[in-house]
Amino acid sequence: MKKPHLGILLKPTSSDCNLSCDYCYYRGVREIYPDADRPRMSLEVLEEVCLQYRALEPADIKLGWQGGEPTLMGLDFFKKAIEVEGRNARSGDCWGNSLQTNGLTLDDDWCGFFARHHFLVGLSVDGPAELNGTRRFPNGRPTHHLVMRAAERLKKHQCEFNILVVVSAANVGQPEAVFRFLTENELRFSQCIPCTEPAGDGERLTPHSITGDQWADFMIRFFEAWVAHDDPGYYNRHVDNWLHLYLGLPPESCEYRPDCSNLVTVEWNGDVYPCDFFVQERYRMGNVLEDTLEHMLQGRPFRDFVKRSEQAPAMCGDCRWLWACNGGCWRQRGKLGLDGQAKPYMCEANQRIFEHVFDKLDSLKDGPEGSQLHAFLKDLQRRVASGEFDAVPRERSAAGPAAAGGRGRLRRNDPCPCGSGRKFKQCCMSSATGNHLSC
Repeated sequence: MKKPHLGILLKPTSSDCNLSCDYCYYRGVREIYPDADRPRMSLEVLEEVCLQYRALEPADIKLGWQGGEPTLMGLDFFKKAIEVEGRNARSGDCWGNSLQTNGLTLDDDWCGFFARHHFLVGLSVDGPAELNGTRRFPNGRPTHHLVMRAAERLKKHQCEFNILVVVSAANVGQPEAVFRFLTENELRFSQCIPCTEPAGDGERLTPHSITGDQWADFMIRFFEAWVAHDDPGYYNRHVDNWLHLYLGLPPESCEYRPDCSNLVTVEWNGDVYPCDFFVQERYRMGNVLEDTLEHMLQGRPFRDFVKRSEQAPAMCGDCRWLWACNGGCWRQRGKLGLDGQAKPYMCEANQRIFEHVFDKLDSLKDGPEGSQLHAFLKDLQRRVASGEFDAVPRERSAAGPAAAGGRGRLRRNDPCPCGSGRKFKQCCMSSATGNHLSC
């Protein structure tokens, strides 16, 4: 069996962490492993993961290390992990490693190791110190100054790293302050994820979670700050994926892809789950010490999970943005009890975001010259039209936005073909269903 686009997320310390962040979604995993006071992944488990993963012949071999806090494994473990990867490599292989960390353990030895072995490091911080209070030690002490010290060390060693911002009740009202924090500290690569954690059954959320409206407000204002800064050298993952969608290219993030079949999570003891947001006993696929990844990917738990995640509610069928959001991330439907016929949690938020962002990109691209973003968008459009990118544009209806490189498809601001004299987006676009094929 081949699984060319599969990535593996490893949780070598499970939920064990040296912080006690108020909004942490992973602390509940302790209930699954109540006897593991200090869970640590063995090299035997890692060896099996690498062996079985390589047997699936992935096109890009990608291991992501997360937690909890994965650096609690110690640097020696990761040095041995590189050796394990090497033993399971074939001619021409390049094993890619990423690691998400709170940064508290990072000294020069860690940063030098990451640089030598080309780790992509994700550093968690939610903005300036006054917006970062949710991320704290168990005794309540703040962490911001320590995280920023880690950022400087990563820069010193020329490590590739990005910033992970959790958008919670603590910072959701301050998107401009978050963006300013990134630019003032030359943190050019970032991603934002919304805190939407359930509090028990049904649709009840934790006090730290945000609403769909708050998420839309935050990301629209963050995007406007990005536009006003006029520097495409500042990368944000959501903005980048919106550009992919706008240009008719497959999005990178699973949030905007039509299925959830290209990532699995491996816990410290070898247990396998379909997603790190669904590490629950009912989603357990098996264990690498008892079964193979190939067999687990064909098993009922995984197939049922993927099937349910693919089924957008019936109400999404006539939505003009279905091609872009595919009914929304399964995390914000399945975990919140919103599967079936209920409206996806981020439904209106995604509609507002796409409408605003794509209109703005239209005006930037088709407007007067002079801004860096105008030149950037025109160059991207030219490169897409010339076929420079390896990604194949998704087949979709005429309702898709302008970007298919200008290859004769209707654009949102083009005159509607029905002859009404109005723009396509203000007329028949709303009734054109965005059917797509899997990338």
